[in-house]
Amino acid sequence: MLGIAVAALLATAVAACNSATTTTTTTTTTLPPLPPQVYAYVTMIGFPGSNIGLGHTVVPVNISVGGNGAETPVSVGTYPDAIAITPDGARAYVTNYTSNSVTPIDLVTGKALPSIALGANAGPAGIAITPDGTKAYVTDAGATGTLGDTVTPIDLATGKTLAPITVGPGPEGIAITPNGQRAYVADSGAFVPGQTGAIGSTVTPVDLTTGKALPAILVGHVPAAVAISPNGSTALVANVNSGSVSPIDISTDKAGSPISVQGGPVSIAISASDPTTAWVADGVSTASKTGNVTPISLTSDTAGSPIAVGNNPQAIAVSPDGTTAWVVCYQSETLVPVNTKTQKPGVPIHLSGGPYAIALVSRSTSSTTTTTTPSKKKKG
Repeated sequence: MLGIAVAALLATAVAACNSATTTTTTTTTTLPPLPPQVYAYVTMIGFPGSNIGLGHTVVPVNISVGGNGAETPVSVGTYPDAIAITPDGARAYVTNYTSNSVTPIDLVTGKALPSIALGANAGPAGIAITPDGTKAYVTDAGATGTLGDTVTPIDLATGKTLAPITVGPGPEGIAITPNGQRAYVADSGAFVPGQTGAIGSTVTPVDLTTGKALPAILVGHVPAAVAISPNGSTALVANVNSGSVSPIDISTDKAGSPISVQGGPVSIAISASDPTTAWVADGVSTASKTGNVTPISLTSDTAGSPIAVGNNPQAIAVSPDGTTAWVVCYQSETLVPVNTKTQKPGVPIHLSGGPYAIALVSRSTSSTTTTTTPSKKKKG
């Protein structure tokens, strides 16, 4: 009996030694950095003739190399007139002209947040965000039949509006200097159909440290958009009815000689990657049915040859690396890339629904992977 018991015990020990025990090994590997994903956020205001002004979405478009194009639209207010993105790329803010509100969008989740209400007849048009990301400034163009004349600051930490700043009549475009001390506001006047009053021809500087408007600067007829050079020395103003761009010396607040372009310039973009060139979208071309983009040399203040894009270009933005100017063409419902080196347009991306305004953001992608694998201990 004892021998049998000992033999059984030895057999059990050998079996236990020969059994395999499974464990888990986790390995973290750092890969080379991946190129960032670049997204265009395009507002949709509705197509002309059927539902113009009734659009209420923003469409994210992956414009990276190999990107998948348009993605699921985000619902905002009615007639999303303009869009700006915070410096950290976390949020976009959309002005809803007909809804008299501003809608924040969480760009991480892709969800719209509760809208920020403005005045009943505000008619929010342009928007610019300070370099530190603490405030947005919204131009109040006024609703149909009512001409606005203020800029409303918004505290982005609280979502609360602050005391409005009086500027010129019918303010549309706005840009803020890189040091965050000044804003330049395009006083378009009665530019929106249905408004009564004279067309505008001034730009109003605003001291953002005091919240006070400074003396207006005379430019061309119907200034609609403003862009500021990356070094903060010059403000460029698109004069729709004058077919020109006015450079303003920010140190003196004096306008220089206007630079003639083809058509009616409605939007301007300058990239920090190439601060020597401004890109101008000509909303109405007198030379052909196709609208143009015109490069302007900021070293010589001269316009280059116009580049044919789609019909009725309304907005333009330059990619973070400065290689591509992206043009929103409203009438042809396209987003057209223009190579800034060759100055040739690429294959357009179709965006149905009346594309109107644009903002770009670069998203970094993870370069770290974690792998979990099972392993076995050696048999005993």
